Amino acid sequence: MDIGAETEATFENPLIPNARLRQIYAAMLRARLLGEALSGRRRRGRDEALGLEAALVATSVDLASGDVVSDAMTGGVVEFIRGATLERVLRPETAARKRGLKADCSAAMRLPAGLGIQERIWAALGAAAVLKAERAQDKADGKELDARHAGVAVVYTRLGEVTPGLWARVLTFASVEELPVMFVVLPAAGNAKHGQAGAAARMAMRHGVPGIPVDADDAIAIYRVAQEAIGRGRIGGGAALMECVPFVLPAANGKRNAETDSIAVLGRYMLGRGVATKNWIERERKNFAKHVAG
Repeated sequence: MDIGAETEATFENPLIPNARLRQIYAAMLRARLLGEALSGRRRRGRDEALGLEAALVATSVDLASGDVVSDAMTGGVVEFIRGATLERVLRPETAARKRGLKADCSAAMRLPAGLGIQERIWAALGAAAVLKAERAQDKADGKELDARHAGVAVVYTRLGEVTPGLWARVLTFASVEELPVMFVVLPAAGNAKHGQAGAAARMAMRHGVPGIPVDADDAIAIYRVAQEAIGRGRIGGGAALMECVPFVLPAANGKRNAETDSIAVLGRYMLGRGVATKNWIERERKNFAKHVAG
């Protein structure tokens, strides 16, 4: 992925390097364009990850091959974010003959999809327990430990998918066992409403797990929370939960709009900080749109 900015940035945030910001933006943009293309195919319907690009990408860019992911959804956009090429998603019959473009934002191992929510979560916690045990064994064997390479598990759920009773058991277990796991609660599917925003984060706090609500359209905020939560898991600090809340301005009549769209917000931030130019942003859009259409 070409992530050159064509400009010298006026500000370099040590917590989020400018190159990382461009990587996140490009991956989000590619996921959005792919989601729109897939949703335009009537037989496929709307890709359920469309509109969740900030949460899915910004929580994935720091994952490595030793990490484990349990996704809350399937579909072309999630497959692309997890490493499938564009050709494999759009044109599987020709994918074998082409190397193809990728989202370039996730290298973690995926747990099997298709399980019920209870089985899926407990399987992920089992994987987290294995990662913790492997790290403990390495320490006992006197191996030099590098926290950057210690594995973590990331479990995605949709709001309302997990019952309060299941959350209580899962969070208590993750807290007591100090498992290296980050729970990411995505907004409810469609227009469904499942309780008060921030409820999952508050429940996590009650059961001994740090719970952080964050704007579902703020990729930078999501990345910072994920960065801290994943780092915490890698050094043995235990579990954390992030709840991605779709904040809506009072004047918007309950609807999200282009002004608060995650890609538009990140683009404006990057332009204002000199992280990228309008030409770079437009070229990224045009080039990938051409590949999608081709």
